[in-house]
Amino acid sequence: MLVKTLLAVAPLLALVVGAPASVAQASSTPSPPTFPENNNYTVTTEGAKPNQGAHALLSGANAAKNFAALDGIGSVVTGKGLAWYDSSFTNGNGGYKDPKYYWCFRGIKENFPPIGNWMNFYDMFNLNQRTSMVSHDSGQEQGAIYDAIVKVSQEAKVDARLILAVIMQESSSNVHVPCTNNGVKNCGLMQAYTGSVSYDPNNMVASILRMVRDGTQGTAYGPGYVQWISQNSETKYAGDTEGNVYQAARGYNSGQINFSDLSDGKGATASYVSDLANRLQGWNGASCGNVYWESCNWPKAWC
Repeated sequence: MLVKTLLAVAPLLALVVGAPASVAQASSTPSPPTFPENNNYTVTTEGAKPNQGAHALLSGANAAKNFAALDGIGSVVTGKGLAWYDSSFTNGNGGYKDPKYYWCFRGIKENFPPIGNWMNFYDMFNLNQRTSMVSHDSGQEQGAIYDAIVKVSQEAKVDARLILAVIMQESSSNVHVPCTNNGVKNCGLMQAYTGSVSYDPNNMVASILRMVRDGTQGTAYGPGYVQWISQNSETKYAGDTEGNVYQAARGYNSGQINFSDLSDGKGATASYVSDLANRLQGWNGASCGNVYWESCNWPKAWC
């Protein structure tokens, strides 16, 4: 059972966060973010990291059809995946004391942190807002990203923290991020599957909402996180993810999953799942030049 798995991992993670730089802060009273009216942001297309999104072609002519409810709106996580969803935005830790801290998570799903170790959503959003969003998103765009995450999280039963972590990993939260193409065209804040869209500044709110839905709930042509989390043996595609978000993340990034080693990128980003796990615990995304991240000897192709 997933509950037993989470409990079994807890002692391991107590050791993982034992170093002074990594000890999670006790969060006092997390508060919702505020959005600047006139921040000194710069419109840029920087932020996309090659091979981050669901770039691999799904195997087989009918592979995409094995995923139910691919077309965004209405798709919801059910079953075991709900153990990785918390509707509260204040539950969780305050994050690493040193936001540059990074732990090298590798191997099977049990080696990755349980949801109880995650940072609370309010503090996590504030951290990423300070380190990235204010640099290239207007205050209104930041607010629209926040609103979209909240709305889609509640609709899809995908934890808001996971959605935020994916946005930061895929695009550094830059609404102007371009599409990438590594066999599949990936667009938007979550660099989602074929059929995903880029930002339309003339339709800010709807455009940002669509980008978050594309990555979370899938497109008409391929899966999002809902489909990967809900993937099971009956679909006979990539194997049963058992509702585990880290296995789902490997599938989203690579299009396939090595269940014995979630750092096997299959040509995509080896550090992807570990990166998400650290973002969920308070890492600020610093990679090249960061001694913690570099100690893992991750390939630096996208630094």
